[in-house]
Amino acid sequence: MNHNVPQALITVERFWLGLILFLMIAGILTIERLLDAPSSAFLIMVAMVAYGLVIGLANAQQRRRLAKLPPIEETAAETYEWPYVSVVIPAHDEGVVIADTVVNMLALDYPTFELWVIDDRSRDNTRQVLDALQAKLDDRRLHVVSRPENAIPGKSAVLNDALELVKGDLILVMDADGRVDADFLKQLVPVMRDEQVAAVQARKVIANHRANPLTRCQAIEYMMDAQVQDGRDTIRGAVELRGNGQLVKREALESVDGWTDESITDDLDLSTKLHLAGWDIRFMPNVTTHEQGVIKFYNLLRQRRRWAEGSLKRYLAYGLNIVASSRISKRAQLDMILSFLQFIFPLWLFFDLLMQGGEWAVLGAAQHWRSSLMVLPVFGLFLWGTNFV
Repeated sequence: MNHNVPQALITVERFWLGLILFLMIAGILTIERLLDAPSSAFLIMVAMVAYGLVIGLANAQQRRRLAKLPPIEETAAETYEWPYVSVVIPAHDEGVVIADTVVNMLALDYPTFELWVIDDRSRDNTRQVLDALQAKLDDRRLHVVSRPENAIPGKSAVLNDALELVKGDLILVMDADGRVDADFLKQLVPVMRDEQVAAVQARKVIANHRANPLTRCQAIEYMMDAQVQDGRDTIRGAVELRGNGQLVKREALESVDGWTDESITDDLDLSTKLHLAGWDIRFMPNVTTHEQGVIKFYNLLRQRRRWAEGSLKRYLAYGLNIVASSRISKRAQLDMILSFLQFIFPLWLFFDLLMQGGEWAVLGAAQHWRSSLMVLPVFGLFLWGTNFV
């Protein structure tokens, strides 16, 4: 879902991000050669393997523990006072899917909630579809708002605007193509009774996984991500929000000044801010939200490039705070540092091998060839440990 962040701004930020990463990696690799140290890529992969095995073992332990527990709704007290929930759906050119999503959300089996659909300057018939549906349903829980043309672009800004309109103590953020079961909120809300918990993320599932090979690959990827998230939750590490199917406390949002308007990955940026403020985020592997996978390769490439760029940008923005903060838990702190390596490693390895190629051409031999190539099978071990233990 694209909420029209200006292309010129994206281009400039991408240039500087790439330049910073290039200089950082090239500098470290140069120092490594001068000091004749062990391959940095190899050392990174050793850390990643250890991290992956810990996450994988924790995930296996979590599955065994959950198998012995009754469902959440059975453990909740009959007299539990359900907090008011505001469901927020940002919608940009979603005329094809938005009506079914609204009907799905209004069918939630939950005593006190409202539904806000924020039409973010759509060029298609999104607003017309919503107006017709609102007139047909005549449901007082449904609210539809259109943002003006001069509004700050981006999903984060949409959510900040919505925060000023809604009245719920808990905010459920859904994508315009999201689908959930009727008991979705009753499964998630009890987790929020813990005063330290700022948010909880449901497991995301690709609904159209049989459409083509791309959607099948995305379904596998989402399954792997759920395994990692579940393991991180078990060790009380730095669980991350995933945008669709995330339930957040208003109190927690206000404590970190809401979403960051200029962020291109609102969920990852908010996750980092919450952890840095000392909050906890939980993951619910048995509660699912279904969404449509991207069918075309070019659109998928653009989506993943934006995700990777947004994640790297938040590490650059908050990196020093992650290392130096006294409010973040030590487990979450270490988790975030090790998780960062999965983004930096491909570039790191590329430049490492590139420099070794130069050494081979100039000197006739590369000084660290064996140790660098060893990281490839070790990286496979990391993936195995994370997802299949």
